[in-house]
Amino acid sequence: MPAFSTLRDVLRPVGRPLRAGLAPLRRARWRARYLRDGIDGIAMELRTTVAHHEELLRLFGARVGRDVSIHGPIHIVNAGRDFSNLRIGSRVHLGTDVLIDLADAVTIEDEATLAMRASIITHLDVGPGPLRERRPRQQAPVRIGRGAYLGIGATILHGVTIGECATIGAHALVDRDVPAGATVLAPRARRAGEAPA
Repeated sequence: MPAFSTLRDVLRPVGRPLRAGLAPLRRARWRARYLRDGIDGIAMELRTTVAHHEELLRLFGARVGRDVSIHGPIHIVNAGRDFSNLRIGSRVHLGTDVLIDLADAVTIEDEATLAMRASIITHLDVGPGPLRERRPRQQAPVRIGRGAYLGIGATILHGVTIGECATIGAHALVDRDVPAGATVLAPRARRAGEAPA
């Protein structure tokens, strides 16, 4: 494997201009996919591609700042016709398998980090079953403040604002606003008792 790594390092400077030259073809393929499958087809592209996430998001309506780092796949659901409900600031990092629900607006401000498998959910809908009467659909925007950090597997629910430089621990479920600079943690696993002898 070291030989392949060395070969890749040697070919990388040659590959960059070649990839840049292919960009118009790549964008034409994405537009054709949009015509065929709508925004769901583009969301599928985001789930299967290893690069060009920022370009795809911008091309289909998202506002994306400079120097954004997205380690795909990224999962976007409920986008409607385009990604215009999504605003990502500059120097934002999105880890692998981040899920963003665009039923309502999502704003991720500058320098925020969403670790792998973090989720932003902008709506609650129990579906057509018997709970619909008791639990009507709810929907509201989510804002992740500047410099905030969401740990692996953190879930932010509809209507929540995460304050500037707040820290959300791994696997925390956040259903209310978090003040700037605050830290929110999920319960730690604890031993329930002694193992049988």
